[in-house]
Amino acid sequence: MLTENKIREIINQYRIDNNNLLLSHFECKHNGKTEYGYSFDENYWNRKDLILDLYKNYDEKDKPLIKWLIQQESKGSEYEIPQYTIDICAFMLYKHMEVLDIYELYDIKFGLTSDIQCFVDIELIFGFDKEQMKDFLKNEKSNKRLNNKILKTINYYESQLDAIYRNRDAYINYFETKKIINIKNELEEFEEYYKD
Repeated sequence: MLTENKIREIINQYRIDNNNLLLSHFECKHNGKTEYGYSFDENYWNRKDLILDLYKNYDEKDKPLIKWLIQQESKGSEYEIPQYTIDICAFMLYKHMEVLDIYELYDIKFGLTSDIQCFVDIELIFGFDKEQMKDFLKNEKSNKRLNNKILKTINYYESQLDAIYRNRDAYINYFETKKIINIKNELEEFEEYYKD
């Protein structure tokens, strides 16, 4: 188990050199068990602590680390890890996104497990603004097939007349004042159950 100080030291060092060797204790590592309820990621708890510590203080220079964490969380989703930590990573990427990050956010929402698809909010694929994102997807010359897929998804959600979606500022406020509290509570309960 790594201390909070050690984790913060690793985060600070990674900001300087992006050296993945610093992250060996956080890399997804299957425990080798295949039975339902026993298949897990041996480094999940360390990575969860890293994600929660990073969430306390992060900015755009942490994007390489956030993207690395998303890769590990994506691998871990095959081994029954909680969906809460990838949601935090997706939010951190969203908060400091560039328009091309839409592809990674879309893959998080729709390319992993059904639990993640249900839990991660759709607002992430609306980017800075739904209309701007739609314009980008219509005009971007590369990834045309994927652009059309994302456009159809956005249009589908917009067609749900009874649904209410938050704009970027409202969504960030919602996540930072409400959802993160629920996520932390769920993670505490999961950890208590798992470690008993």
